[in-house]
Amino acid sequence: MVSRTKAAGTLEAGGEQTRTWRDPKTGLEWQYESAGEMSWGEAMDYAHSLSLNGRDDWRLPTAMELETLLDRGALYDAVRPVMREDVPFGDELSYWSSTTFEEYTNSAWIVMFDGAYVLSYYKSNHYHVRCVRGEERA
Repeated sequence: MVSRTKAAGTLEAGGEQTRTWRDPKTGLEWQYESAGEMSWGEAMDYAHSLSLNGRDDWRLPTAMELETLLDRGALYDAVRPVMREDVPFGDELSYWSSTTFEEYTNSAWIVMFDGAYVLSYYKSNHYHVRCVRGEERA
């Protein structure tokens, strides 16, 4: 049984604490806790150097992968989707994706979970980072 514990910030599975969560809908394994805020370049470096649960193939998620955490069937203020109920680390922060904005390569896409906005911002800005591992989905 998996339970969401926001105050403690841990994912409990069968009484054990783990620092990752495997999404049953996509098969992706997610870093449970945000690594904090950093620029896009720092986030890319962090992801490439991350070793967690004996694995070192972590990366920044694509914008599409971050969007899979949203519940497109549920609406927030009757307009915007919210984070899926089964995602144990639900929050309302903004996260970097690895996806560069094609027309302006000095920008990358972020997903703002407070309202489910997907926007591009300068890579020099600071947003939260949560890494993922598994087969990449563009």
